[in-house]
Amino acid sequence: MIVRVLRKYVFRRYAKFLLIGVVNACIDLIVLNGLLFLIPVRSSFLLTMYNTIGVICAILNSYFWNRYWAFKDIARGGRTERFKFFAQALINIALNDVIVVVATKYLTANRSIPFVVSSDLAKGLAMLLSSSLTYILLKYVVFRGARTSGARKD
Repeated sequence: MIVRVLRKYVFRRYAKFLLIGVVNACIDLIVLNGLLFLIPVRSSFLLTMYNTIGVICAILNSYFWNRYWAFKDIARGGRTERFKFFAQALINIALNDVIVVVATKYLTANRSIPFVVSSDLAKGLAMLLSSSLTYILLKYVVFRGARTSGARKD
């Protein structure tokens, strides 16, 4: 019975995280593609800037929804928690940017796929890998403190 309750609880949290992730992915892709549509580029530097802007928009949305919905029972909202969240966000941005730039260059040069399509395919891979890492960091690092140290605020 305890195992069944835990599975249900873990599944609910992960389902909420996935739903938040879908919304974040939409925000990220809309920002990235909107910028590529408004000001088309082929420069890795500008693609990195566009991608970073999209990821930051998604991360701000992510903090709000993960803090107040998916992890609300264990999130405290203190300074340490916010610091950990934004530290993992920087890791997410770096990982996301590296994957997008490297994969876009590869797909454009070696597979002759158009730049915008290449950047979207690369973005999909980047979102999959970085969101997997994000869940692990949120669950076991960022929102972990409330379980081990009680309801104390920073």
